[in-house]
Amino acid sequence: MKRLIYLAAAVLIVIGLGIFYFSPKTFTFKEAVLDKLDTNNVASIEIIKRDQQGEHTKNVTNSEEIHEILNSLSAANLKKSGSSDIQFTESYWITVKTNDEGRAYGITLYDSDYMHTFEYDAAAPKNASRSYKITNDFDAAAIRNVFK
Repeated sequence: MKRLIYLAAAVLIVIGLGIFYFSPKTFTFKEAVLDKLDTNNVASIEIIKRDQQGEHTKNVTNSEEIHEILNSLSAANLKKSGSSDIQFTESYWITVKTNDEGRAYGITLYDSDYMHTFEYDAAAPKNASRSYKITNDFDAAAIRNVFK
C-alpha cells in the first residue's frame, strides 16, 4: 500500500514538472525589451509603416511621444512564436535609437497580432532575434497616431 502511494506521488511530481517545463511561457513587452533598455536614454524612434498604400516613414524625437509609444508597447503580452507564414495587412518597422549606442532595438509589429524583436548589440547574437504572438487585446493606437 505504501509502495503504491509513493509511486502515485512520484508520477504526479513528474507530470507536474513536465507541465511546468513544457508550458508556453508568456512575457510582457517590458520583460522582453524595456528591461534591457534605458528608456530615459532613448533619443528617437523611427517608424516605417507598410500597408496597401506603400511605405511611410516618421522619425519621433519628442520625448513625450517616445514615452507614449513605449508605454503603448508595454501593454502587449507576448508568447514566443515562430514567424513563418504571418498574415498581416499592415506592419510597423520600429527602430529604437539611444543617445549612447545609436540603434538599440528593432521591433516589427504585424497588425496587433505578432511582434518580432531584434537587439542590435546583444551579448549572445543567437538570442538577438525573437518572434512573439501577442496574446492580449493590444492597441497600437499610439503608433498609428504618429502617421495622422
